[in-house]
Amino acid sequence: MRQFFKKTKGIRLGLVAVLVVSTFVIGMLSHPVIEQNDADRSWHVVWEGSLADYARAAEANPGDGASGILSVYIYPHDASPGTEYAENSSATLEAACLGYANANAMNIDVPHSTAFDIVVRVRGNKTHCWVSDQFYDSYLRVRITAADLSIGADTLATGVISYNNTGKDFIWMNHYLNAGGAGYSLIRDQTAEITHIKFEAYY
Repeated sequence: MRQFFKKTKGIRLGLVAVLVVSTFVIGMLSHPVIEQNDADRSWHVVWEGSLADYARAAEANPGDGASGILSVYIYPHDASPGTEYAENSSATLEAACLGYANANAMNIDVPHSTAFDIVVRVRGNKTHCWVSDQFYDSYLRVRITAADLSIGADTLATGVISYNNTGKDFIWMNHYLNAGGAGYSLIRDQTAEITHIKFEAYY
């Protein structure tokens, strides 16, 4: 009845921003405009590993405006995840979930025969998901591996916006897996392990 998160070495890759400079000529005047062509973007790993060893983690902020995973929630299965997981704060999710894991807590006790979803809360900064004058939530994604729950390697979670304010330098998102709408569950005395989580950004 206990869900464990295995300790593995986290991986952080250097982040490189690419800028394309173009020139617009208006009458006799020309000036450079800095923009990023979408064709120059590609998916990069911001963080990957297990919960036990991620370096950019905190319940509210990974630190220094960085992108990162905040927490993973085991949440009672919800029939309307696009609504349930939108506009939620960490405190709201913590109060309603069956259990959660972050840098300080890795094990979750889940009642057997109880349907649940896996929700990964992330923060994305402007470096990773900002274009011109707005955030693009589609430029952040989470992949999860958990063979004990029949979640194959790097299964893509569905993301919903939790907080998006163009006046800030970050957004919050909740990415969920819900077994195709059925929810996951454990049998009595079963131990399940989420072996790998990967947080990626398109920049």
